[in-house]
Amino acid sequence: MTEGSILVVSEEVSFGRVLRITLAAKGYKVTNTKSVGDAVKLSDSGKYDLVLLDSDASSASAIEACREIRARSDLAIIIVSGDKSEEEKARAIRAGASAYIPKPFGVAEVFAGVRENMRKVMVTVGSRESLATN
Repeated sequence: MTEGSILVVSEEVSFGRVLRITLAAKGYKVTNTKSVGDAVKLSDSGKYDLVLLDSDASSASAIEACREIRARSDLAIIIVSGDKSEEEKARAIRAGASAYIPKPFGVAEVFAGVRENMRKVMVTVGSRESLATN
């Protein structure tokens, strides 16, 4: 049984690969894509519980993708970025990010963010499913 499905979005292939391997080792089903445009399309598929967006390649694109995903879905969205400014974090949260993790980060920090946001998604989905059957 998987812990949930995660879409990792990073133009940096090695970064995406590391996240895929480490999250898969914790029981998550992980898919990688390099394009924020693909991330928006894939997030509509219903296959994912959480989107992890790497904003280093294009912060504006990641923020816009976050807005688009949030407008369409209740998926958890975590943005990781090398920009540690309070302003950038606030932009991400205003765009609908569930969490913002500055780089460099430890694996435990990512797991904690994923686990907490995945828990919230599962509670929300479970609540919707029970309402639909009643």
